[in-house]
Amino acid sequence: MEEAKEVYIMNLALNNIADPSALKELQMLQHIDLSKNKVKNITIFTQDEVMVNLKYLDISSNKFSEFPALKCPKLEYLDISDNKLEKVNEAWQGHPSLKILKSKENKFKTFAPFKNMPKLEELYLASNNLSSLTGYEGLPALKKLHLRRNKIEKIEEEGVPELPALEYLNLRS
Repeated sequence: MEEAKEVYIMNLALNNIADPSALKELQMLQHIDLSKNKVKNITIFTQDEVMVNLKYLDISSNKFSEFPALKCPKLEYLDISDNKLEKVNEAWQGHPSLKILKSKENKFKTFAPFKNMPKLEELYLASNNLSSLTGYEGLPALKKLHLRRNKIEKIEEEGVPELPALEYLNLRS
């Protein structure tokens, strides 16, 4: 890792990586693709002063067990899809700079993890276990909401929080 200190973009997809902790030395990283690995340990992304320049993180199709409390202050894109997640780290309180969040093919039953993100513009929650459109708040910039293949059977008007910027809603299947 000593020789990679100036690397900005790293694609490590389709390997057998279980622990990306060695990346903590790469303070210049802005883009990391760790998809389709065996990542179980994601604490590197939950520590203060470690991934301070990271803007793009794809950790989809891995083996970690809970939605992490990310501490990447510049993060704009996050993909945690296909990890069968349903548990949320209790320290997760939303994210100030996230613009796109993909969490497809997980097991979330509520919108609880998906709130308090003032810059979030796109939220992909296809193929989860959501049964209602309630429980989200603090998403004033949300333009696209993808909810296809969930368990939503009924929409109650009084229970739906306001999404002033919403332009696209997908409730197919």
